[in-house]
Amino acid sequence: MSRDKTGSEAGEPQPAAADEGSGTGVGDSAAGTGTDRRAKTRRAEAGRAEAGRGRTAGRWAGGILLLACTGALAAGTAVAGVGTSGGAVEVPFAEVPAGPLTGVCPEPPRLLSGNVAGTDAEFSPESKSAKSVVSAVVLAAAGNLPPAAELSSVPDGAVLKAVGGGTGVPLAGDRTAGVVRDQPVSAASLLSAEPDGELQVTAGAALTYTAADGDLAGLTAAACQAPANDLWLVGARTNVGASAVLQLTNPSSTPADVDLELYGASGPVDGPGSRGIAVAPGETRSVVLAGLAANQESLAVRVRSSGGPVAAVISQNQLRGLTPGGVELIQPTAAPGPAQVVTGVSIQDPEATRRLAKEDGYASVTPSLQVAVPGASDAVVNVRVFGADGEVPLEGGGSYNAAAGTVTRLPLDTLPGGTYTLDISSDVAVAASAVFSRGSDAKVGTDLAVAPAGERLGSEHLAVLPSADTTLSFAAPGGAAEIRLAAVSADGVLLEEKTVQLNAGSSISVRPGGLGASAAAVLVSATGAPVYGAQVLTAGDTGISVMVLPRGTVGGSRVQVGVGY
Repeated sequence: MSRDKTGSEAGEPQPAAADEGSGTGVGDSAAGTGTDRRAKTRRAEAGRAEAGRGRTAGRWAGGILLLACTGALAAGTAVAGVGTSGGAVEVPFAEVPAGPLTGVCPEPPRLLSGNVAGTDAEFSPESKSAKSVVSAVVLAAAGNLPPAAELSSVPDGAVLKAVGGGTGVPLAGDRTAGVVRDQPVSAASLLSAEPDGELQVTAGAALTYTAADGDLAGLTAAACQAPANDLWLVGARTNVGASAVLQLTNPSSTPADVDLELYGASGPVDGPGSRGIAVAPGETRSVVLAGLAANQESLAVRVRSSGGPVAAVISQNQLRGLTPGGVELIQPTAAPGPAQVVTGVSIQDPEATRRLAKEDGYASVTPSLQVAVPGASDAVVNVRVFGADGEVPLEGGGSYNAAAGTVTRLPLDTLPGGTYTLDISSDVAVAASAVFSRGSDAKVGTDLAVAPAGERLGSEHLAVLPSADTTLSFAAPGGAAEIRLAAVSADGVLLEEKTVQLNAGSSISVRPGGLGASAAAVLVSATGAPVYGAQVLTAGDTGISVMVLPRGTVGGSRVQVGVGY
């Protein structure tokens, strides 16, 4: 990896220079007056305050919307609430009627063939123990039957399973649900649901992949996400032993023309073949990212589609010699903005991680926050960490400078073992994800996870529980809040709601089993200070994956309309 004139490796954060006037302020890395540096600090603090007023930048598709991170759905129009200057933009709202909902469940991970050249993917047979399943839930309004919904295959449109519908008549105050658990899939699939009368339906789905053997051994889960025209994915790598394949799926009847923007540790990457990628209706196109941006330890990808909207994930896996290093479906992160919150960051014993990182080829197990700065201005980034007992200090103070057009890594290996939330503020727009691993024995192997930044929780977020051991992680960085949780049982009954108090500046974990023994999904609502949440999935001694919670469906027909980044 190249080093810059400061002696640091490309992609490493540069500590923010201290303000000469106070000795404690965050300064600009470039030469300038103390007033300039203090102004940058005030803008960074303003970015954090902006998060308290709600995070609404989104990934919406014209006419259809599915919640991009765990599968809850809502109708909408494409937005990106970031201006070219990197600051926040006031984006107007528009009312749209409830409409049919479409969510794309990604193609299960597949192993690249050893003779792949360029960007076109060829795949080898999967492991014998690999299992890929989709679970889906469609929750009706009180007194209504679940509306018609189905899971279908993207390539041929064949119906895999009906989800909603029914003939019974529920009581006036009761809410029932259509539930599908563990439907086997071998390709990209769709969840389609009709409106609940005049209301937007509350529905969602998630794919779970597990394998106990082979090069793709590990656990990963991903939402059936909304097709959109502008998506950001952060946390990929294409260096030795790493494989990253971008999946682009077009569920619409309109051809999509996709352009990619790539950012690495040293700056933007102009990969040949990154523009004008044609994705036909009903097609999933796989793009080998190493053919566009090789030998990248940290990679962010912006996906922009004209014509039909697309769903996008990065199928990431790591191989260290003959030992599997994990698999993950990297999901879209929140659109760039001056404030981001990453929840569900699971840190294992730091001493065990540091010992493993010293083994040949294992340096990438070190947990890190990866921040992309897509604009033309350098960023002053401030990071605060919140755990079960409140704020946890970061070594070096958590403030650093990040160059424009780059992806920087802030190591998190000094944090004690636990589950954390990262509160990120910047004086310019940034996108962020956290990358970490599970497992401490080089002979056994590890798994990897990428936690994208999420959005503020409101009312009726339906978190579908994948087929793995799941914990819900919540945090309220800016103040006290209240969370209301109600499980949807496997037989389609909305169980009694339970209330959880969340202290200011703390992170809590909730086991869905405590809400109902047979929970297939959890309905989440939050009031008070801004709350953020994620699902942390584990399996065995090493399996791990993370999904952020979806956008709520109450008021989901009122959406923002804006220009692209």
